Amino acid sequence: MLVDRHEQRVIHDAWASAEFQLSLPAGVEKTFLSFSGPMRGQADNRRQYHRYYLRSKALLKRGDTTIGGYTKDISRQGVCLLSPLQLLPKERVKLTLPNGAAYSLQVVRCRRVFDNCFECGTRFAV
Repeated sequence: MLVDRHEQRVIHDAWASAEFQLSLPAGVEKTFLSFSGPMRGQADNRRQYHRYYLRSKALLKRGDTTIGGYTKDISRQGVCLLSPLQLLPKERVKLTLPNGAAYSLQVVRCRRVFDNCFECGTRFAV
């Protein structure tokens, strides 16, 4: 098994060679990556499962295209991602995390956060 620092280097190298990479605004990346653990609940939360922060670089495989993005949070049903490209609902993508784990996902929603940054809600695909 790879040591954490080696895992980070492997994902960083693959992420840097992706055809598209998400570029977060100056100063946002460090703050964005600093969150961890369970997310705070909200009074009007209608979600079926609790969400947990999962902040890291990630690779998305969309057909033959490799996309460098970020994971935002995770639940028992799916993952929220930040992508430099708009992903369409019902589209299937493959997510690879820094530890090498790979998951098939189906896009449920996608909204623009800022220029060339889309927040995409996904569900684990069977």
